[in-house]
Amino acid sequence: GGRGGGDVSGTACVGRRAVAMAASVDGERVHVALPELRDLCTKALRVIGYSQDEAKVLLEVLMHAQLRDNNQGIVKITSGGLNRAPNAGPPIIEQDTNLSAVINGNNGTGMLVLKQAVDMAVDRATRAGIGIVGTNHTATSTGAIGYFAELLAQRGLIGIVLAQSPEFVAPHGAKKAVFGTNPIAISIPSESGPVTMDMATAAFAWFGVLEAKAAGQPVPAGVAINAAGEDTVDPDEVLSGGAIKVFDKSYKGSNLALMVELLAGPLVGAAVSDKLAEKNWGNLVLALDPSLLGNPELIKARMSAVLERVRSAPRQPGVSEILLPGERGNRLAATRVSAGMVPIEPNMLASLRVMAAKFGAPGGPIGVTSSGTAPRAGRDAWESYSVATKLVHGRHSIEDPYNSSGPPLWQTATFAQPTSTTNGPYDYTRSGNPTRDMLQEQMAALEGADRALAFTSGMAALAAVAKLAGVGEHIVAGEDLYGGTSRLLSMVVPAAGVSVTNVDMSDVEKVRRAIIPGKTKLVMIESPTNPRMQICDIRAICAAARAAGAVTCVDNSIMCPTFQRPLDLGADISMTSGTKFIGGHADVTLGILSIKGEELAKKLYFLQNAEGAGLAPFDCWLALRGLKTMSLRMERSAENCAKLAAYLSTHPLVKKVNYAGLQDHPGYDVHSRQATSGGSLLSFTTGDVEVSKVIVEETKLFKVTVSFGSVTSLISLPCYMSHASIPADVRAARGLPDDLVRISCGIEAGDDLLTDLDRAMRKAMDKVGMAPAPVAVASGASPSEQQLMQRVRQLEDQVRQLSSMSNGSS
Repeated sequence: GGRGGGDVSGTACVGRRAVAMAASVDGERVHVALPELRDLCTKALRVIGYSQDEAKVLLEVLMHAQLRDNNQGIVKITSGGLNRAPNAGPPIIEQDTNLSAVINGNNGTGMLVLKQAVDMAVDRATRAGIGIVGTNHTATSTGAIGYFAELLAQRGLIGIVLAQSPEFVAPHGAKKAVFGTNPIAISIPSESGPVTMDMATAAFAWFGVLEAKAAGQPVPAGVAINAAGEDTVDPDEVLSGGAIKVFDKSYKGSNLALMVELLAGPLVGAAVSDKLAEKNWGNLVLALDPSLLGNPELIKARMSAVLERVRSAPRQPGVSEILLPGERGNRLAATRVSAGMVPIEPNMLASLRVMAAKFGAPGGPIGVTSSGTAPRAGRDAWESYSVATKLVHGRHSIEDPYNSSGPPLWQTATFAQPTSTTNGPYDYTRSGNPTRDMLQEQMAALEGADRALAFTSGMAALAAVAKLAGVGEHIVAGEDLYGGTSRLLSMVVPAAGVSVTNVDMSDVEKVRRAIIPGKTKLVMIESPTNPRMQICDIRAICAAARAAGAVTCVDNSIMCPTFQRPLDLGADISMTSGTKFIGGHADVTLGILSIKGEELAKKLYFLQNAEGAGLAPFDCWLALRGLKTMSLRMERSAENCAKLAAYLSTHPLVKKVNYAGLQDHPGYDVHSRQATSGGSLLSFTTGDVEVSKVIVEETKLFKVTVSFGSVTSLISLPCYMSHASIPADVRAARGLPDDLVRISCGIEAGDDLLTDLDRAMRKAMDKVGMAPAPVAVASGASPSEQQLMQRVRQLEDQVRQLSSMSNGSS
């Protein structure tokens, strides 16, 4: 309640124009088309500094409230309630365990931090049955917390969300505000969907007071007091030293508000006094898996029985229906979505239009320079672009006075200085070069990193990372690793007094057991792994490492930021061997470290500079050129790889196919959560090294070589090439068979690759005396149709073989 309209005739000119543009006016509110309203809100959010992804999250929370007449809706935009704090920074994980976490919002936006908290609670409850996540230091409201509780219930979890806010509400009997509006939301999964209670412990919403003021309307009687402690309906008096009452105007409501205050305040590290000035507000999220208490479906059925008892209870005279929690709001929202129209106060709509009009205007937050480089400062349109566009229009701070279409190349070892006693931005290319900075800054932006560093190779980059562990300390790494990484960790790192434990990283529990709190300083992850394409749960492993005080580094060479962003999953460092997809043409070697945290970045830059491992300017220039086409190349290569994986998965010679994009891959679900493609690498086994050698050597379009990620398709036997440095007994112990074939798909026509591979497979079938079954590659046949035709031929061959055996025996 409490949503008041405005007098249309009394609005400013822009307000009257807004009314005229809307679909209809109903009483005191304007009805706006839902798509138009969403567009206006998105643009307004972009104008005040949010990225496209952030605006998407915020919009869902705001529209959830707006559609239900909840005062936590669009008024938050127009009233300034979502304006970013000047000192806002990325959230910091202060505590992280298997069951719990605490997020320091770092003065960030409450709704975004709370969404992160919900995601972390879901992750823990999914794995361990319970997830408890607290947040502190958020400088803006968390909005309609019923939305967040319902997200948990939609995942089959019981969700409880508590929110503390600034001093808006007076305890019962007091005349000064001490509590926040302190809402509590509980959402429970049932057979008919989530049942959600979202209830403020205050008699009215603070934003409802602001909304009433904007609309020129009074607040409802009995919900607020002025500075003298007297009842008032004047929103100005409430805003001028007054307060809102607790919801039932009694000690019971006051006690409930206090419990929320304690649980969402001191417990999670939020402010306990002068919350408004400190801007340190807290939230508590609890997620509980019902299966801890029994069969989830049986529990749902029992809950449905209780809900039905409530719904069908005998009604008092004049009561037509007993509604369940959230039911009225959900029906209202459904009606408005169906009609495609949403009511909104005219003044609010006018303000929203003014804000949205600034999006894309000269001097506004959108724009790209004439050189094709997006501006560095601010959260502008560049954040909303797809990866493909970001790769073409790199983001960096280097000035090009001529606005050239391609990146400039500063091919120099030294730079002249302004005077004999002052230094310019660059002096010696080992320490820094503008071409290298262009590459490093673009990679940092692509990865969501604070800084990126370009090294002479992927191994040079990993060698620098390994030095983060010192004498007597410990590194945990996977068993299925790139051969060069394995050599570094088994022969170089131990000589520096650092111990290394290799574990199966597809098993998170094994990783947790391998980590030694206080001693393990680095956890090195690959996902997918090379060459067996195992999938590791990056988010879970990073959480476990962080809880033990260890830094995490993910080798992301197979996916690149095109398909996977490890820093978004909690990693501290993302390493990309740019020799592969970034260069893309097998003509340059390089490695990139993308790093979260300035202190960590400074340590790694020191090593890059001190050891002379920085990438040369011309190689940086080649990498910058390669980035522009990386999305096209990777997408085409992945498409080809999926086609070959489908073919191999039904081939009689093949024992096992390792490809993250196949639905029967044991890590498919995890990979789908953390990456957007199966990638362009696969491996498979035949059970016979000689058969595998025939396959590799008989292909014509696949070059027999190490590495991957080139425009040309590559094929190899890793145990004899890229992983030959790993001793045979170690390979065997780790489950890396000699007959394993690895394929890196290029950008050739997929049908040509399939034909070529099939020709080699038929040669191998001849070797083992198996009747070949050529695959028909028709441009009009889909991959699934091709697989079906292949399988039919295989079955026909098997029937013929059985028939000849039967005739021979007779």
